[in-house]
Amino acid sequence: MKNDALTNDGASKNKAEMFTKPLKDGRVEYIEREVERFNFEGYQVVRRELFSKANCPAVTLKYGHINFNIRAIRKFEACSHIQILMNATRKEMIAMPSEEDVKNSVQWSKVDKLGKVVPRKITGRHFTAQLFDDMNWNPDGTYKCLGTLIRNEHTGKVLFVFELINAESYDSLSAPSEDDPNRRERIPLIPIHWQGNYGQSYEENQKQMLTTLEKSSEGFVRVKLLPILPKVKKDKKKKGDQDGAV
Repeated sequence: MKNDALTNDGASKNKAEMFTKPLKDGRVEYIEREVERFNFEGYQVVRRELFSKANCPAVTLKYGHINFNIRAIRKFEACSHIQILMNATRKEMIAMPSEEDVKNSVQWSKVDKLGKVVPRKITGRHFTAQLFDDMNWNPDGTYKCLGTLIRNEHTGKVLFVFELINAESYDSLSAPSEDDPNRRERIPLIPIHWQGNYGQSYEENQKQMLTTLEKSSEGFVRVKLLPILPKVKKDKKKKGDQDGAV
């Protein structure tokens, strides 16, 4: 018997909620509440940019060139060339696999001296000049944008979509590192429309990406981070040296 105490509109039913208490060796392991549907109203899907981006496919954009990381290249089975598509209205950039001889293809990877596939910097002063102007970006800044892999379920073809309005900015600002005052770190700036929320609503996040991006791209704000406790440096001196032994 299923309980429909929660529905899409959050209305309560007269039926009592059902609680199950799975037992193991006479002990309660957890309590489970059975419902017909869960109400996601008010929930937001947290942006992945707010977590570590170490293993995320991404593109780095600087005035004069762009660079895709190795994670993105591997998703295309290490193909050497791509085509880049732009949608100025939606502020989106697409990267899709291409053959070397196809019109408007660009090389985004190469094989190094050790035979490994590595990223190749794509030089494009005219492209970045127009892009930075369209996005109202600082020409001296560096911008990093994560990609979402889209796969056609019928043909199996893949492409990356980069939401440029969600690019993080790394301007020429810097601050002393928390664990080493002599080392300076770049200050990341997030898009201003990230303020006051964790991400898109659950309902909005379920919609297809290519039809839902109609947000403003203006402005960045500084991220307020909590201070990191300094690392405790281990004393490498020998015990005898601590007392000034000779």
